[in-house]
Amino acid sequence: MKRNHMPDHPDTISQDLSDIRARIEALNIPISVFLGIGYSKGEFRVTERGAEDVSLHVKVPTGEDDFEYISRWLKKRASHEGFKYIGAGLSGEGDLHNLASLLWLENDIVTFVRPNGISEENCARLAVYAREHFKDDETLVVDVEKDCCVSVHDLVSREAYESISTPEEIEALDTLTEKFKGKKIRFISATPRGGGVALMRHAHIRLLHLWGVDASWHVLEERADAFLITKTKFHNVLQGVAKNGTELTERDIEVYQGWMRENAELLEDTITDADVIVVDDPQPSGLIPFIKEKNPDAKIIYRSHIQIVSELTDVSGTPQNRVWNFIWKFAQQADLFVSHPIPDFVPENVQKDDVILTPPTTDPLDGLNKPLSDEDMEYYFKLFDKILIEANQKPLDHSRPYVIQVARFDPSKGIPDVLEAFSDVYREFEEGEKPQLVIVGHGSVDDPDGIPIYNLVMELLESEYEELAEDVKVARLPHIDQLLNVLMCGSKVALQLSHREGFEVKVTEALMKGKPLISYNAGGIPLQMKGGVTGFVVEEIGDTESVGKHLLDLLTDEALYDRMSTSAQKFARRDVFTMAGVISWLFLANHLIEHGELPETGEERKNFISQMKELPSHLEILDI
Repeated sequence: MKRNHMPDHPDTISQDLSDIRARIEALNIPISVFLGIGYSKGEFRVTERGAEDVSLHVKVPTGEDDFEYISRWLKKRASHEGFKYIGAGLSGEGDLHNLASLLWLENDIVTFVRPNGISEENCARLAVYAREHFKDDETLVVDVEKDCCVSVHDLVSREAYESISTPEEIEALDTLTEKFKGKKIRFISATPRGGGVALMRHAHIRLLHLWGVDASWHVLEERADAFLITKTKFHNVLQGVAKNGTELTERDIEVYQGWMRENAELLEDTITDADVIVVDDPQPSGLIPFIKEKNPDAKIIYRSHIQIVSELTDVSGTPQNRVWNFIWKFAQQADLFVSHPIPDFVPENVQKDDVILTPPTTDPLDGLNKPLSDEDMEYYFKLFDKILIEANQKPLDHSRPYVIQVARFDPSKGIPDVLEAFSDVYREFEEGEKPQLVIVGHGSVDDPDGIPIYNLVMELLESEYEELAEDVKVARLPHIDQLLNVLMCGSKVALQLSHREGFEVKVTEALMKGKPLISYNAGGIPLQMKGGVTGFVVEEIGDTESVGKHLLDLLTDEALYDRMSTSAQKFARRDVFTMAGVISWLFLANHLIEHGELPETGEERKNFISQMKELPSHLEILDI
C-alpha cells in the first residue's frame, strides 16, 4: 500500500483531490468561528466571525453569575449552530481576566483582553483581532517581539492555579516572589515553539507574571545552518544517536560563533538589564561569555535539558568529548549548572558543587492537560481524522482501541521499535478486533531531523509492515496542544520507547490521564513511573519482544489494565507541575543573588539541599 503518494496523471490527481475533499466533508467538522465579546454588568454583546458575521446582544437573567452564564450561553450556541469557537477578543467592565480564564478552561476558547469598548463596531474589531492571531490550520501565532522576546499568552487566572495547588505551594510562592521583588529574571532558549523546553517556558512565564514577577523569555534568531549544527552535531552527538562519522568541524564552530555574536547584539538590552539569566541547553550556551562581559553582576544558570551520554563525553578523542568540551568552555562560566535528576547525565569535568538536579515540568491547565468537554473531544478527533485523510491515510476506527506514542520524529525516540513491538501484538488479534497504533508529534524550527524520520517511518510501513499499515496512523501535527491531549486521552496504552531520554514529561502526562505506559529503562523515564504498578519498564533497550508481551497483556487482561490505569492517575507526580518548577527557579535565583554561589560540600551544602527538599512538591534527588 502506497501512502502520501499521488499519481502523475492530471485527471487521476483531480479525482483523488475530489475524493479527499468529499471524505473530509463527510466528517462534518464544526465551523471555526472567532468572537468579539463586549461585557458590562448584566449583559454582553457577541460578534461572530466565521461562515457569516453575526452580532447578538444578550441580557443575563436575574440571579445568574454573569461570567458563568456567558460560558454556558456560548457552549449552548456553539452546539446548536455546529460551531467551534476558536478565539475571542474580550473588552468591557470588571475582571475580564477571570472571564478569559473561564472561557479557556470551560469552553476551550483562547482569549485576548483588549480595551476596545463594547459597541457592535468594537466587538467586530475584537473578532477580527482574535482571527488574526491564528494561522489557517488554527494554530495560535506565537509572537516574538523586540529583543527576541516571546509574547506569552495569559490563558488562565491566578485563582485557577490556586485552585489546583496546595496551601503550602501558594505560601512558598508568595514568600519567594516577595523576596525577589525589584529583581529581573530572563530565560534564553532556542525557539518559541516545539519541544518540552518551549512548553515549559510558556507556562513558567505565565505563572510568574500572575504573581507579579518581572520575568521574560527570549529566543535565538532563526538560522537554518546554525540549527543544523546544534541539532545534528550538538544534540544528537551528546545523546549518542548521531550518524557514524558525525564530527564538529572548524567551519561549524565558525558558523556557530558568528551566530552567537549576532544574537548577543540582538539581546544586548535584555542581557544588561537582568539580575538572573537562565540559558537553556547547548544552543545558546555560546552567549554566556557575552553575558559575563556585558553584565558581570548577573547570575547565570545553565540548564541542561538533554540526556548527555557522560560515559562518552568523558573519553578523550570521542565526538562526544569534542562537542562537550566546546560547549563546556561556555557553560563553565555560569554560576550554576542545573540538570535532569540523573547524575549520569552530568559529565565528569562539571564541578559537582555547582550542580543541582531537578526535573522539567508540565502544566495541568494548558492545552496538553486540561479537561475537555465531550464536544471538544469529538472536534479534535475529527480534526485528527482530517489530517490523516489529507495525508492519504484512513481515519481512526473509533470502535477499536489504539496504542499511542507521542514524541518528536527524532532518532532518539525509538519509533522503529514501536513498529516492531506493535506488529507482533497486531498479529495476535482476529480481523475486526485488531488494535491500532498512533504515532504523532510536533515539529520544531531548530529540528531538521523531523521530516527524514517521518519519511523513514512511512517507508518502513510500505516495505516491512505492509500488512498492518492501514491501522497505523502517523502524523506530524500542527501546534495545537489539545490535539495531543485528546489523542492521549482516547488511547488505551501509551508507549515511550526512547533509546535516549532526558526526563520525558509526556510520560507524566500519560499517567495523569490514567494511561498505563510501557517504556525502556532510558534516562529519566524510570523516575517518573512505578514499574509494575503504573506500567512496565523494559530493562534492555531494543527488547521489543518484552515490550510486545507487556502490550498484549494490557490489551487483553482487563483486571491488570484497570489496576494500572487507576495507579497511573494516583501516582502522577506533583513535582513535575509548573508550580513546583517556578518555586524551584525562584528559590535558586534568590539564593544566587543573596550569596553569589551555592555552598560547597559540607554542612552548609547539606543545609542548602535540605531547604530545597523542604520546598512543596519538590523532587528528593537534588545533589550529586
